[in-house]
Amino acid sequence: MRILSIDTSGAVCGAAVVDSAAGLLSSASVNTDAVKSTHSAYLMAVIDFILNEAAVDIGAMDAFAVVVGPGSFTGLRVGIATVNGLCYATGKPAVAVSSLEALAWNFPFAADPVCTILDARQGEVYGAVFQWSDGGFNTIVTPQLFGIPDSLLLLRALNEGRVIFTGGGLAVHKSAITAALGDAAIFPTATHVSPCVVGTLGLKMAQRGEFASELRPLYIRVPLAVERLQSVGG
Repeated sequence: MRILSIDTSGAVCGAAVVDSAAGLLSSASVNTDAVKSTHSAYLMAVIDFILNEAAVDIGAMDAFAVVVGPGSFTGLRVGIATVNGLCYATGKPAVAVSSLEALAWNFPFAADPVCTILDARQGEVYGAVFQWSDGGFNTIVTPQLFGIPDSLLLLRALNEGRVIFTGGGLAVHKSAITAALGDAAIFPTATHVSPCVVGTLGLKMAQRGEFASELRPLYIRVPLAVERLQSVGG
C-alpha cells in the first residue's frame, strides 16, 4: 500500500510518499513563516516535487493522509481541501491524522509519557498525553483545550517521573513548564509534525480500514471569528 501524506497544521507545509514495502519514498517541507508565505502558495509545488522524486504519479496512491488538527485554522482548511480534491480526482480514500498524536510519534519507544502541546493563545494550549506501549502510543489524556496551570497540575497527578514535551506550544510556554516541573520536564529538539510520521500513521490507519467518511478540521475550539459572530448573534 502507498500513501501520500500532507501536513499544513502549523508553520511547516510538508508532504511525503510512504510505501508499506519500501518505507519512505520521498519527503519535503517548507517553513512558511521563514519564507513569509502561505501553505496555499507552496503545497501543490511540494506535492509535485515529492512525486517526481519518488518517480510515481498521483494515481499510484492507494490512499491519502492529512492532518486535520488541531492547528492553524487556515492551514487546516488548505490541507483538507487539497486532499478532498485529490480523493475526488483519483477515487481513492483518505484518513484523518491528529497533529497531537503525530507529534508524539516523533518519539517511538519513549520510556516516559509524551505531552504534545500547540499554542491556542489566551494562555491556553491544545494538548494531549501519550504513553508508548506494545508497539504504539496509548492516549492517557485525550486531545483538549487546557489552561497552562491546569495542564501542569494534571501532569503532576498523572506522573511522578519525567515527561517529554513537544510541539509548537513550547515557543510560548516552555519557561512556565520549566518553572513548574523543573528537571522532570524534558525538551527534545523535534517540535514539528513530520510528514513522514503522518504517512506512517496514515498507512497504519489505512491498513486497518480506518478511512474518513468526511474530512473536517478538528478545531477543538471554534475560531475566534466564529465566537465573535456567535456573541453578536446571541
